[in-house]
Amino acid sequence: MTGIKAHTLRIWEQRYDIVVPKRTETNIRCYSDEDLKTLLNVSVLIQKGWRISKIADLSKEQLCQTVFEEALLNGSQSAQVTRMVHSCIDLDEASFSEVLNASIKEVGEEATFTKLVGEFIHQIGYMWQTDALGVAHEHFASNIIKQKIYAALDRLEDHRMSAQNPGILLYLPQDELHELGLLYLHYLLKSQGKVVVNLGQSLPLEHLKHIFKDSSSFKVVVSVWTTQPLPEQVAQYAKDARSFMGSVPLWVTGLATSEWTNTDANITVYPTLAHLGQALAAMA
Repeated sequence: MTGIKAHTLRIWEQRYDIVVPKRTETNIRCYSDEDLKTLLNVSVLIQKGWRISKIADLSKEQLCQTVFEEALLNGSQSAQVTRMVHSCIDLDEASFSEVLNASIKEVGEEATFTKLVGEFIHQIGYMWQTDALGVAHEHFASNIIKQKIYAALDRLEDHRMSAQNPGILLYLPQDELHELGLLYLHYLLKSQGKVVVNLGQSLPLEHLKHIFKDSSSFKVVVSVWTTQPLPEQVAQYAKDARSFMGSVPLWVTGLATSEWTNTDANITVYPTLAHLGQALAAMA
């Protein structure tokens, strides 16, 4: 999560008391939320060229303040993401919004949503998969980002879908509620002038099927499978979804696809949301 190797972390614990994790009866280290926030801060300063001995001399307040300055004053993306993760853990809306607003003011909405928010989604997605963050924390961040993305989407020009200008269809499977990645893709595509049809979260396949009365309207169908479909259902779900899409390809990513071996030539599985976003951005 922090990019610090286990061996390096143990040395820092012994030499500098950077963090002092608790241990189980079998001597396994256990790190708290506070330890995680400290190590994320340390990682930011290491990336900025600081020596660990100098970082170790900082109090926790000084460490937080230094990363705060990197995030808001110097515009360091790694520091900004770390600050957002901290705010997410603490459920601190004011701090979370402050980072987003500062980035929008400095580099604009497009760079903020396609770069900063994209990196943040990747980070908390990994943390959510490893139980470092709960679903409630993700919903907290998602709701704030959604408010800002919706406002930004309204300011972008709409393009009309036609046979000559087919759209990109976005949706999430039934009971899939992790919408942030889909919204990120929506903004990314619309900011590039592409036609986007976003059907949102928790859409049953039978309702998706009705959309395909005229499949020529769509260039590609895109979905993010995080908790749905269930691992043992992915292959059948993909087959059922493809059964009514005709020649329109299906591009997916997400945790639910990680153990699935896809054999359908019309389905492309991307390892991360970032990879999927890059492929969509490169589409003519």
